Amino acid sequence: MKKNILAVFLILCLSAAASELPFIEPFEASSVTNGALNSQNGWTASGTTATVQTNVVQTGSQALQIQNAQITHALSNSSSSVWVRFQARITAKPAANPSVSNANTSVAFYINTNLNLVVYSNQTAVTLAKTIQTNVWTRFDIYCDYDNLKWTLSVNGTNVAQNLPLFSGNRQMESVLIANSSTNAVYFDELAVQETEPTGSVIDTDGDSIPDWWEQRYFGGITNSIATGIASNGLTYLQSYLANLDPGNPDDKLAITMGTGRKFNWIRKPDRQYEVYWTSNLTSGFTYIQTVAGSEFEDTNTVRTTKESGFYQIRVRP
Repeated sequence: MKKNILAVFLILCLSAAASELPFIEPFEASSVTNGALNSQNGWTASGTTATVQTNVVQTGSQALQIQNAQITHALSNSSSSVWVRFQARITAKPAANPSVSNANTSVAFYINTNLNLVVYSNQTAVTLAKTIQTNVWTRFDIYCDYDNLKWTLSVNGTNVAQNLPLFSGNRQMESVLIANSSTNAVYFDELAVQETEPTGSVIDTDGDSIPDWWEQRYFGGITNSIATGIASNGLTYLQSYLANLDPGNPDDKLAITMGTGRKFNWIRKPDRQYEVYWTSNLTSGFTYIQTVAGSEFEDTNTVRTTKESGFYQIRVRP
């Protein structure tokens, strides 16, 4: 059985019906009510305390409080890239260090008794110099690359561990597990597990407009590509990222075909939108028509379609 475990006090790992990604859990009234979390919104809880409460929150009016307990939620992903984000607030040093016993784990990390982050590189626990403060909210971001079996962890927008080998060779997430074995409370809020690049928080350490995850995925490091460099598909590396193309595959291109009338088709790339523009001549500039999330566009506007000639431009963006 494949599983994906993500550990902090958290651990990401299967139960019955799985929720397809994206899975967003704000621990607000829109998804769960105040009180015991068990059986709410697909969550299964065991142990002493796993409660939705209103006293300590990061955003909104509710957050999860967990003590000597764990919660799980079944998930299902179809993409090779998975992003996980959550906020956590610990109230004291853990009493003991957890261990990862499931051989099918994908990603694992935890906070040890000295408040250091401990990450797993393959099945080896590596203690980082990075420490986590108590009684403040801390944002954790995880990027998991199932194609290359690598993962990256950042804290409050800064990378702390990059391109680590996954714990095992399994290539699919099946559930998320959050656990705290201490009697001291830990609070969780704003959990998001998704297959699309998070908006507004993608880390770009070297400031070249290409995010770290993309450079790590295709070049093995966050400074190993040059935005203006030419990829094997003929585009620059920046253009390849924006179009969600594999820079190492010369055949991976955004090919646009024209059908009957004013209908255009292309192969849609995951997590990309396409903006369509038009102009009657190439000297007057293009006018925006609409944004397409799918893989085709048909122009039915008679003002444009009755023109003897015209030019269309399709721009791709994250």
